[in-house]
Amino acid sequence: MTTNNWLDVLREEIAKQGMRAVAEKLGVSKATVSQVVNDKYKASTHVIQQRVEGVFMAFVVNCPILDDIPVNVCLEHQARKFAATNHVRVALYRACRNGCPHSKLCGSK
Repeated sequence: MTTNNWLDVLREEIAKQGMRAVAEKLGVSKATVSQVVNDKYKASTHVIQQRVEGVFMAFVVNCPILDDIPVNVCLEHQARKFAATNHVRVALYRACRNGCPHSKLCGSK
């Protein structure tokens, strides 16, 4: 079945790989995946949708530092705490918090 609906893709991947493997690839709990596919997830599913699109649907965003990257990788960079371990990580931290159109952090520093 070919589809571009993220929820259908999530269900297909669960059928192929199992819920535990899918949850691990998405970086969320098995319970979260279960609640999403059973329409019982209380919070917004937007971040889960982006993770599915990045991991299983090859959606990319144009990062001002790394160029085209999967959307789930973008979310991972946004979630990182500041660490001056290398210049790229510092640049990513700053870009994610200072006007990147893909950031979910609303300019927080």
